[in-house]
Amino acid sequence: MEPVPSYEDLVWLFETEPIYADADREPPGEDRHGWRYPWPYTSVTFRAVRAGFEVELDIEAGYEQVRLRLRSAAGGPDLVHLDLSGVRTVGIERTNGCELLRVDFPHPAPAATLRLRMKPEVALQWSYDTTS
Repeated sequence: MEPVPSYEDLVWLFETEPIYADADREPPGEDRHGWRYPWPYTSVTFRAVRAGFEVELDIEAGYEQVRLRLRSAAGGPDLVHLDLSGVRTVGIERTNGCELLRVDFPHPAPAATLRLRMKPEVALQWSYDTTS
């Protein structure tokens, strides 16, 4: 992904530190600083509960892969489960009192930009270019 997503922005949006894919297998070493070790070639998961929904973002920036899941915070099946490859970048937008996760795809991919609004309510918008 270029540019590599900002760790600080993702922590701010999800209001928590990420969970490492290998967290149960090995304790963090002395030189490990959050998800940056060995960032960007590690897999991390961010989770948040917003407006009655659980949002989960798995990201492997070095491999341009993102998995996004949305389900009721009370449990139950996924409402949205996207496995995305070839992601150009992931970022955060703060506009008009809204907090959004933005996922961009390379040009000329038909899937242009995916936006997941986290606050004040949860909403998903995905731009698609039918001419690409």
